[in-house]
Amino acid sequence: MVFAAGTLYRLFPIVTGQPALSEFFMTEDGYLMLTVARNMAMGLGMSVSDGTIPTNGVQPLATFLFTLPYLETGGDKVTSLIGIHLIMAAWSVAGFFLVRALAARILDPEGRAPALPWIAALLWYLSPLLVLHTMNGLETGLYSAAVLAVLLMFLRLLRREAPLGWAWHLGFGLMAGIAFLARIDAVFLLVAVYLVWAIDGLLLRRDPIRTVAARIVPSGLISILVAAPWLLNNQIRFGSIMPVSGTAQSMAAEFGQNLGVLPVKIFEYFMPMLPVPNPLEKTLPVIAIATAVSLGVLAWFLIGVFTRASRPVRLMVLAYLLFGAMVSGYYGLWFGAPHFMSRYLAPLAPLCIIASLWVLADLSRWLFRARGLRPAIWTGSAAVGLCMLLLGRLLLPGAQDQGHMQVVDWVERNVPDSAWVAAVQTGTLGYWHDRTINLDGKVNPEALEARRTEGNVLAYVVTSRIDYIADWYGVGGWAAREEGGFAETFELIEHTKSPSLAVMRRRVLHEPG
Repeated sequence: MVFAAGTLYRLFPIVTGQPALSEFFMTEDGYLMLTVARNMAMGLGMSVSDGTIPTNGVQPLATFLFTLPYLETGGDKVTSLIGIHLIMAAWSVAGFFLVRALAARILDPEGRAPALPWIAALLWYLSPLLVLHTMNGLETGLYSAAVLAVLLMFLRLLRREAPLGWAWHLGFGLMAGIAFLARIDAVFLLVAVYLVWAIDGLLLRRDPIRTVAARIVPSGLISILVAAPWLLNNQIRFGSIMPVSGTAQSMAAEFGQNLGVLPVKIFEYFMPMLPVPNPLEKTLPVIAIATAVSLGVLAWFLIGVFTRASRPVRLMVLAYLLFGAMVSGYYGLWFGAPHFMSRYLAPLAPLCIIASLWVLADLSRWLFRARGLRPAIWTGSAAVGLCMLLLGRLLLPGAQDQGHMQVVDWVERNVPDSAWVAAVQTGTLGYWHDRTINLDGKVNPEALEARRTEGNVLAYVVTSRIDYIADWYGVGGWAAREEGGFAETFELIEHTKSPSLAVMRRRVLHEPG
């Protein structure tokens, strides 16, 4: 029943239709990916801006999967969203069963407490943050499921004593490559897995180097072959194996700027039923509590695993832990966009949830010996219930605001389809208005190059075909800037804080076309 409710929640935009279909789950960046997917389906390749600007600012596997609804509907922007929701719901369901499988291997290897793995899966499936992340129009749900699949396959490989046949090498290599294509961050996972695998062979098993190489190299080479077309495309066409979206996000980053939000974002996955309100995330008491709870639960869990679990489980958890450390370090120290930290860390949620349930189970056994795990099961079930209540709150009017539809509405009312519009945030606008040019460089290499060479895009906008700039309120400040002759070329015609909207128009418009 609870699983069915979570599934219906993911599908309710399909049932209710517009505006929920286009606004409830879909994010700004999600619409960027959908724009590229639709253009691919329409024969325009991986591109934005009505097919005129090639891009690699997306994750490839999810983008290719998202082309399917547009192929089916002939590119219809509204009807295709039904298929998009179904795809995201499908990989969320897959993630649910993969979380349960992983939790069973760790929490209940002997099959004595089957309720705990199901509770772990339900907490993942019904966590308000994770529901939004896995249904956001991006690759997060697919990537999370791929990470779990790699770890479960790795555990099976660790348990095998016989030499691996080519079917095993091929299967694991393909899965590893698929994880990379789901999101490039999977390189951290693969480094962690193969490092632990090598340590196991060389230091624990004390196998000869030739034996270890024969065990791990074939699947590693296969994973590289799977990832190679995307990497070569990025390098040859765009000059870097990193997609332009990643480069754009990290351009303004300062070393360590995200460390302050990291403890709270991790805490929200250890306690998925307790999302922290945004105004409290950067307060010192909340950071201190989040840090103490997260480190305490993680330490308890690791001590338990490394003293009581089997060798394969210990090694698999170690690989997961190293992956988590690398992801946290990269996004905490070297990357920008702190508002996306929760999404970047989402693949770590299953490990955090399982760790919390491990501690809860230990406390239940020690404090209520006569009742065994029943208090842990009751507490976990209550946490699932709290998740459901919080999901219900998101259905209240105004609780879940897409944030960009006011820009789309203004453009639809005031700008002809033939005119070119620009924005820093072009995901939602670019989906609904084809002739939209991205200015932050996430999907626009030209704007990214302008940011690199000039420090801003003002001169780029002045010399471009852009007639309107429509975005959030803060962009209105550009109207007073003189760089590149911007203030002489564009005038501010709309500027409101609620709804957040700023519109600038070229003083002498281009001819339509």
